[in-house]
Amino acid sequence: MKAEWKNFLIDHGAEFTGDSLISFGNPDRERRIPPQGAILCDLSHFGLISVSGEDATTFLQGQLTNDINQVTDSLSQLSAYCTPKGRTLATFFITKRQGVYYLSVSRDLLEPILKRLRMYVMRSKVAVEDASASLVHFGFAAPDGDVRIKEILGKVPVNAYDTLQIGGLTLMRQPAPIPRFKVLGELDEARKLWERINVNAACVGRSSWEYFNVLSGVPMVTQASSEAWVPQMLNMHLINGVSFSKGCFPGQEIVARLKYLGKSKRQMYRIGIPHCINVPAVGTHFGSATDPEAGTILNATLNPDGYVEALAVMKIAEVTNPLHFGDYAVKVLELPYALETE
Repeated sequence: MKAEWKNFLIDHGAEFTGDSLISFGNPDRERRIPPQGAILCDLSHFGLISVSGEDATTFLQGQLTNDINQVTDSLSQLSAYCTPKGRTLATFFITKRQGVYYLSVSRDLLEPILKRLRMYVMRSKVAVEDASASLVHFGFAAPDGDVRIKEILGKVPVNAYDTLQIGGLTLMRQPAPIPRFKVLGELDEARKLWERINVNAACVGRSSWEYFNVLSGVPMVTQASSEAWVPQMLNMHLINGVSFSKGCFPGQEIVARLKYLGKSKRQMYRIGIPHCINVPAVGTHFGSATDPEAGTILNATLNPDGYVEALAVMKIAEVTNPLHFGDYAVKVLELPYALETE
C-alpha cells in the first residue's frame, strides 16, 4: 500500500492494524449499509502482481486456467492457478492496463504466487513483479452506481468484467446484484475519484466487499484454502473461470478429465447460518444428519443482519439433508447461476 494512500484513508477515518484496514470507526454500521446503500472500500487486502514483457501473454496462457487472449483493455477476467495435480493455488481477477497484466490475488498469497510464477519464467521475456504499492486499488458499489460513475467519468462499464481506461484510471465492473466496480489508478486521480464518490457513499471495511463476493458466488482462495480444491469444486467452470479449449496449463489434464470422464462429487454453495454471529474460519467443517463433514467453509462474512453467510464447498449428495454448524441450522441459499446436480 502506498503510504500516501494510507494517510489519505486515515484522514477519512480509517482504522488500521499495520497495513490492514479494519474499519472506518463503526463496523456494525458499515456492515448494515449494503446492498441498499452506496459503499467505498479500500482493496489493499488484495495483492497486485504485474506481468509485463513481450512474452507476457504467452507466459500467462501456459500458467492459468482461463484464456488470457480474451483479456483486453476493455475486458477483464476471472482465472485460477493450479498445481500439477489440479489443485487451485489461487484465484485472480486479471485486468490489462497500458500493456501490463495485473493479477489481483489474496494478499497472503502474494509472495508464494510470485515465487512460483517466477520459477517458470526461465528464458521468456517476462517480468513478474509485486505491484501492490504502484497503484491504488479500491471498490465502489451502489444501487445507482452505474449512474453515478457515468455522471463523474462520462461513461461506465455495463456488464460484469467490462473494463474502461479513463486517464490514469482503470475501472472493472465486478459481479454483484447491484452495480459494483473495482478501480485501479494513479494516486492523484484515484484520490479525486474517491472524493467525488464519497459525497454520496459510506466508507467501509473489507467485510462489506466480501459480502458481495458471497452473494455473487465468486470464490476467493486464500492461503488457508490454497491447494484444497480443484477448480470445478469452486464452480470456476460455471462462472467462466476455466477454458477447456485454450491448451495446456499446470493441472490441465486433471481438470479436463473431471469434465469429460468423471463428475465432481463436490461443488460450491452459498449458505446462511441464521443467528450465528461468529464468523467461522476458512476450512471449518459443518455437518449433515448423515455426515459430520458435509461441507467446508471457503469464504465467510457477516451479512447486513449480523449473521454468517458463506461460500462453502459441499458434498452434492448431502445438500438436501438437514445441515448444521454446531447448534445452528445451516440453510442453502440461492446463487445467481445454475449449479450441477448429482
